[in-house]
Amino acid sequence: MGRLTLNVLLSFAQFEREIAGERIRDKIAASKKKGMWMGGYPPLGYDVRDRKLVITPHVAETVRHIFRRYFELGAVSALRNDLSQQGIVSKHRIDKHGKTTGGKPLFAGALHHMLKNRIYIGEIVIHKDTAYPPGEHPPIIERPLWDAVTKRLADNTHDREAAVGVQEPSLLTGLLFDTETAAALRRATP
Repeated sequence: MGRLTLNVLLSFAQFEREIAGERIRDKIAASKKKGMWMGGYPPLGYDVRDRKLVITPHVAETVRHIFRRYFELGAVSALRNDLSQQGIVSKHRIDKHGKTTGGKPLFAGALHHMLKNRIYIGEIVIHKDTAYPPGEHPPIIERPLWDAVTKRLADNTHDREAAVGVQEPSLLTGLLFDTETAAALRRATP
């Protein structure tokens, strides 16, 4: 009887938790559809005032420079090296405990994410590629430059997961063995 009661109570608690989660997700999605920024670290070029993204002018010019340089250079790795030589670093952040982070060279992954971030054209992304223009924040990047950079990124993307154009799914396949496989190969080889 006690286990039955406990299981019933746990089932209702789980149901209530799932309902609360759905309500929160729906509220966030509805707010994003209205173009509201829903928190987190603001991207390079923006600061937060009154829970809204506002442009930081001198840093926004750096963001524009990054987009223009990528379009000129055509590769994220070349862009990373170029920005490192110019001394352009990630955004300095101070958390609620006073710890400072950032101020380091931009890595290729961060640059790639930045070049695909639709916030820079004034849109808010709801889920993956679903975006709703306009956001409540002003854009930093103009649409023609965004379209050109997006096209160049798409042209430079390699299909690594499908291993297109290779005989084996990995470069070391057939060359690197564990001890059991190596022993089995020695026994099978005359």
